[in-house]
Amino acid sequence: MPISDPLQPKKFAGIPLKPYWHAFSLDRLKLGVDNLRYDIHLSPGFIKATRRVALQLIGRVSGVVDLPDYENGFNWYRGEKEFKGLCRDIIADAVKRAKLDNEFQILFLAKAAIAVAFKEAVNDRYKACLQHVTNQIWRQEVAYNQDQVKHLQEALQILTRNRDTTTRNANARLFRYLTDVLQDSMNELYTLHFGPEALLPEDFFANPLLHAEPLINDNFLMSEYVLLGSRREDVNQYEDFLSALNDFLASRDGQPDMVLPEMPGDGTSRPTGTSDSQDSTAKQHNMVYTAWIKQEINMDALFNYYRTEQMLRRDKRRATDKKRIRKLRQVTRLQKRLLKALMKEFNARELTHIVVATEEMKAFCDNYCPPLTPHEVLQYIVDRKSRKPIRAKLKRIKKNYGEDYSLQPIRNCLSRIRWLPRQQKMEILLDFVKTFARYHRDLCNYNIINHAISYINFVNDDTFLKLSRANNSLYEFLLPNEQKPDEMPIIRHTVLKADVRGSTGIVNEMKSQGMNPATNFSLNFFDPITSILSRFGAFKVFIEGDAIILSLFEHENQPQNWYSVARACGLAMNTLLIVQRYNRKNVASRLPLLEIGIGISYSANAPTFFFDEDNRIMISPAINQADRLSGCFKPLREQAPLRQSPFNVFVYEIAAADQKTAAGQYIRYNVNGIELSDDAFEKLQKEIQLEQLDLKAPGAEGEPHQLFVGKYPTVSGTSHQLIIRQAPLPIISLTNFKVTGSTGRYYYEVCTNPALLEYIKDLR
Repeated sequence: MPISDPLQPKKFAGIPLKPYWHAFSLDRLKLGVDNLRYDIHLSPGFIKATRRVALQLIGRVSGVVDLPDYENGFNWYRGEKEFKGLCRDIIADAVKRAKLDNEFQILFLAKAAIAVAFKEAVNDRYKACLQHVTNQIWRQEVAYNQDQVKHLQEALQILTRNRDTTTRNANARLFRYLTDVLQDSMNELYTLHFGPEALLPEDFFANPLLHAEPLINDNFLMSEYVLLGSRREDVNQYEDFLSALNDFLASRDGQPDMVLPEMPGDGTSRPTGTSDSQDSTAKQHNMVYTAWIKQEINMDALFNYYRTEQMLRRDKRRATDKKRIRKLRQVTRLQKRLLKALMKEFNARELTHIVVATEEMKAFCDNYCPPLTPHEVLQYIVDRKSRKPIRAKLKRIKKNYGEDYSLQPIRNCLSRIRWLPRQQKMEILLDFVKTFARYHRDLCNYNIINHAISYINFVNDDTFLKLSRANNSLYEFLLPNEQKPDEMPIIRHTVLKADVRGSTGIVNEMKSQGMNPATNFSLNFFDPITSILSRFGAFKVFIEGDAIILSLFEHENQPQNWYSVARACGLAMNTLLIVQRYNRKNVASRLPLLEIGIGISYSANAPTFFFDEDNRIMISPAINQADRLSGCFKPLREQAPLRQSPFNVFVYEIAAADQKTAAGQYIRYNVNGIELSDDAFEKLQKEIQLEQLDLKAPGAEGEPHQLFVGKYPTVSGTSHQLIIRQAPLPIISLTNFKVTGSTGRYYYEVCTNPALLEYIKDLR
């Protein structure tokens, strides 16, 4: 199951650019009972915890502590850790539902629901804070406590004046908790379940626009991005700059020979053929350029020749390869030409003057705002017609309020802009397009998530909950303690059989030395195996001196545990480690070594259970198959090439002429190895993402081997590497043990050779 990047970098004017893309969409999900929105029941405990943390953040950011339910002794380290744990539990429950429905868009819905919960919690708690302080002022006034009234009025002023900043910072912190959880553990889990398409970029929720209330705020734009306008009278309209960049890329690129995958997240889709309409083709090409513009690193790659010059100077000092230095010189010249051409394009549209003015006015803008707005300051600088009404406005303010605002800083700015060297203007333009790219990306993502949020319907009423559940249209994301612990029926199972060899010899040798074999086996072999069963969700079926049979069950509606084959492989690998540790002790005690062969078989059905009083007896054809896989044909154990191989399992089909004298159709070599049945390997491919590698293993001879590499999660959620070898199934003659042909089929081994595991780890 090879994984490929849905968007490979494309070249523009010889420079590789990577389009920005993600798969966010909810179009495959089932609508709720109103047939308009998605019914969601989000954990009441999580919402309560979110409101608690939101209130603490409001107090921390604003500095006002006289708030309802504010905890002065709040332990931030423990509180943040606990809240991140709740976020992780909600996301894990979403993964469970997504795997159950085989639909990763449920993960997007869960994250959108969490985003709504964050924003609603901050807004709700902020309103409660304002109301609480207002009520406190009234109570203190009635009690004639003027000192306290003055203190509370100051607190109310702070909350009212800084509302936008405080709510934005509180929202940003909550979303940071979510992003930390996703980056620390959950994104890797998404990839294991659904592949890279289920991942969202880290910047998707670390989006300042998503945290801001309201969205259009000049001071916010100037601090986070650049000042951009959306009104008709604004001279710095966002659409003008986007159009200029799109047209510039189109004019320099000609006809882009590229095909982009569908981008459900922003409504763009790739061209699938030649369009009859030139307008349609141009629109598709603009989508391509828009995807390029969203990547801030693309702006560096296209125009930042300053950075490339620094790299060139550094490499010259280090005497780097001449080819690289020559390449850097070429890139520097190309980037410089592109930046000059972009500046020429902006000059033609009268945008360069606006870009430079936007940057230069930052130094003094706060002196005029208020009473002016940043847009009025910008218009005064770049538009002569607007200066007269703005001067008149300042005169009225002086006349009515006695506040005098000197225009000298603005005049100085005009003079600086007039004599600003071209080189500095180019630097300002470069910074602008980089920041604009980030704003363009964040604005598109904000529109996507905001559109999704409008389709979310939180259901809390019992009647609607029952109705939505009955129609299977309710998406529930709950904490573990809120979920019903119903025992679900077994629907599938995997069997692990370990054929233990050499135990009789060890017992006899220990008895001859006066040692106790029972305690030796119990403490060093059986007890360690028992102790790791819970990590993999396994249960004992049968254990005696020369055989261990374990089973891993998959229950209905519990997709978080539908990894029975992957976890059986991990359990088998750990069992071999226990055997190796036991053998090291035997070597020190001069006892015979223990040998083991493991077989793993899978059944897509539930096993049959009988009961002998309170003892449950499991019956399954998978036990018989695992028993065959774990065996070893004794004559093959003497074959030196097999014992010297880095692999531990070799399977052969007996030649037709020899099958009459043989006990079965196949013989196998399984010495400290793990063989996987065909059905088990097919199930494993559905459980986890496997990347196919064709390479020669260290110490192996012959043709390259087909290996499948992936990671599986344990019950606790930690992931571990798994390597499966797919080997051709040959035909062998029993008379001389020579291969006489091939069956065209395969067998599968779980690789445990340390050198191979380390080699694959280094490759990846």
